[in-house]
Amino acid sequence: MTHAPKTHVAFFSGDITRSGGTENVSIMIANALAGQDADADMRYSFISLFEEGSEPFFAIDPRIARHTVYPTVTHGIQHYFDTVKRLRKLVVDHHVDVLIDIDGILDMYSLPLRRGTGVKVISWEHFNYLQNPGVPYRKLTRRWAARKADAIVTLTEADKQLYETNVHPKCPVIAIPNPMQVVTPEPRYDAASCTIISSGRLTYQKGFDMLVDVAAKVLPRHPDWRWLILGEGEDRPMLEEKIASAGLGERLILEGRVDNMADYYRTAAMFVMTSRFEGLPMVLLEAKAYRLPIVSFDCMTGPAEIVTDGVNGDLTPEGDIEATAKAVNRLIDDADRRERYSAHALDDADRFGMDEILARWHDLLSRLVTEGR
Repeated sequence: MTHAPKTHVAFFSGDITRSGGTENVSIMIANALAGQDADADMRYSFISLFEEGSEPFFAIDPRIARHTVYPTVTHGIQHYFDTVKRLRKLVVDHHVDVLIDIDGILDMYSLPLRRGTGVKVISWEHFNYLQNPGVPYRKLTRRWAARKADAIVTLTEADKQLYETNVHPKCPVIAIPNPMQVVTPEPRYDAASCTIISSGRLTYQKGFDMLVDVAAKVLPRHPDWRWLILGEGEDRPMLEEKIASAGLGERLILEGRVDNMADYYRTAAMFVMTSRFEGLPMVLLEAKAYRLPIVSFDCMTGPAEIVTDGVNGDLTPEGDIEATAKAVNRLIDDADRRERYSAHALDDADRFGMDEILARWHDLLSRLVTEGR
């Protein structure tokens, strides 16, 4: 008896070995899908433009294959046509049925492949429609995806509405949030902790320059407290200089990339985020999973869907250093408030459950595969 080949779903990444939130959530989803579908009719892989790391920062299920468009680090729009040609060969050689672009800018390489290969393309928005971080022509690829993609996935209902209002997509737009991990053993909040943590890539988007300004209004008032920033990125030299200028060198510490994030979450008093913009920030979902009180800028899309202001955290206006420092200082001075926020951290966590999120992905993938037959 001849069995039909499994449907091949490939997640397309710039570099899946990176330590960013986009890579984290993409691997979480792919691993969970591969686990559910181990004996089913779908298989999964990652395709990266290149892989700078010898191993991915986040563990990938061994059942998930990895491929690269280029064998070495290759940047630049000057390679556009070669990239499309190489990606087309991978899609054809590995019989990819659905290509999920985990960064919308990658649509520029994948959308041309729909003609001639029959591959279905999903544009997965990890920022929000109004933001174009790093690449000015991201706005153009979003409009292109609205006309030519087979589906657009946003992280929030608010961003779905932005797409539908601004570009009137011809394809379905589906809001599927990032999942919140289930922490085992169950976390116990440490009310005696004097450690604040923040994490993310050291980039303009994450606003760590503003976090230094907040810390400068917090740490001098509380000499027994310290603040750790977990992550690495191109802004490190600037941040090191700013931290030194503020006299916080021994109190506000750039820890770099760490392999034991759970240890930091379990021993922290609170989590603070000062991003300029987000999609749906994984770091806040992680902090929520560990039942940490949260202080966050209420930046465009994300934080307000994770944090209930005054219940399990404090939301402050984006860029408001004074208000954010006031919120952090108040939590430091009020252990009862911290414990109350922690106790309510999981009040609305069901909507970020993995089962619900996988069901939405399965529904989307099944519909696209059925349409393609």
